[in-house]
Amino acid sequence: PSLPISAHFLNRGHTLMVAFLDSREIIAWNVTPWNQLWHQKARMCIGSTAYHDGTKMLLVWNLIDGFDAYQLADQPDNRLLHICHFRVKIRRNHICQVQFDLDGKTAITGSDNGRVVIWDISTGRQLQVLHH
Repeated sequence: PSLPISAHFLNRGHTLMVAFLDSREIIAWNVTPWNQLWHQKARMCIGSTAYHDGTKMLLVWNLIDGFDAYQLADQPDNRLLHICHFRVKIRRNHICQVQFDLDGKTAITGSDNGRVVIWDISTGRQLQVLHH
């Protein structure tokens, strides 16, 4: 069985999206009544995720070489569209945290070397590196 690694409510709490570690699956369920809405595989293994309801974007730490940004497509199928890959030099295969800022335009990631990196999602550029 696959390990559920993260879960997010979307659509004002009407949908639950769960990401699974090794199977690379992301599954969304309608909350009332409980039924599966869609099922999709990510590009690589899923380490951690962050979802921003305002921008309908999902960040996925991929356990290989950084993280990926996905856009939740509008109706009818609500599929995740791969938008951008953000390369992070990884020394070990550790799960690092990803997060959005409040407006959903900036990503904040950890790293396995003690750095915190702040990214501009629209350009893919590093805005700031904070050292431990």
